[in-house]
Amino acid sequence: MREFWKKLKSIKLAIALIVILATGSLLATLIPQGKASEEYFKLYPKFVAELVVQTGLNRFFSSILFLVPALLFFINLGACALDRLVRELRKKNKRRHGPDVLHVGLLLLIVGGIVSFSGRQEGMVRLAAGESVALPNGEILHLIKFSDERYEDGRPKDWTSLVNLEKDGALLKENVEIRVNKPLRIGAITIYQNSYSAALAVAVSAPDGSVTTLARGESFEAEGVRIFFMTTEKKPGVETGETQAVLRVQGGGLDGAVRVDSQGILVGRYAVATTQVLSTGLQAVSDPGYPFVLVSLILIGLGTALTFAQKLNDTLKEEKA
Repeated sequence: MREFWKKLKSIKLAIALIVILATGSLLATLIPQGKASEEYFKLYPKFVAELVVQTGLNRFFSSILFLVPALLFFINLGACALDRLVRELRKKNKRRHGPDVLHVGLLLLIVGGIVSFSGRQEGMVRLAAGESVALPNGEILHLIKFSDERYEDGRPKDWTSLVNLEKDGALLKENVEIRVNKPLRIGAITIYQNSYSAALAVAVSAPDGSVTTLARGESFEAEGVRIFFMTTEKKPGVETGETQAVLRVQGGGLDGAVRVDSQGILVGRYAVATTQVLSTGLQAVSDPGYPFVLVSLILIGLGTALTFAQKLNDTLKEEKA
């Protein structure tokens, strides 16, 4: 039993497991994860694709290639931590529990990593200003405005989504910015600014200055005028490939299909023209391992600081002596 315990907390075993986990993680970063099996046969030669699919490298962090070494490393580290803790508790003075706290933090980090990789869920949504999306916990995320900032040479500088968060009719958060490096955390869900896109829309301007923006498939009706945004098409004979909108118009002296570009037309008392509407791409990530990782990082920091403080104190005592 002693020999088994000795091997279980062996440094050699720990190093071997770390090498296995590091090698597998490196391969997992090079191989796209979570795709259908057919996709790998398109990306790689048949033998390589078969190897990736059969070994589970296409879903490494939820496969036995990762879970078994991670479990063994957890047991190895736990055995080392327990062995050291028992030895420290037997001491009558000068106990040093900094490394013990550090070990507990590392154990929690492994647990958090496994929970994250096995239970992590992601979703993507595109919203234009004024649109909303329902979140799993019952909250409503409402996009107020999206801005696309660029440098003078045209390179993207920043994407910012300004949102409100509501639940059961009550406003929980107002005018919150979601930026590329500034996600919004709502309970167990983190929302990231992922991308944006520009879509062609139709702006209907009334005499009083109010503007109604139509997406494809939407319609506008007022004062005997009905405008339905059917589809888009490329303008014929235009090298730049400018896109125009195809509308179904009734009233205002028109009846039938009408093509409109950015120059616009007049339908009765309404000015109708195409415009570009920016849509934000938001990525929602649910990570059940986040609490474990957060606590583990705190413990690792605390254990490291405590270990350093104890060693510094010993050094100062030696210098005084």
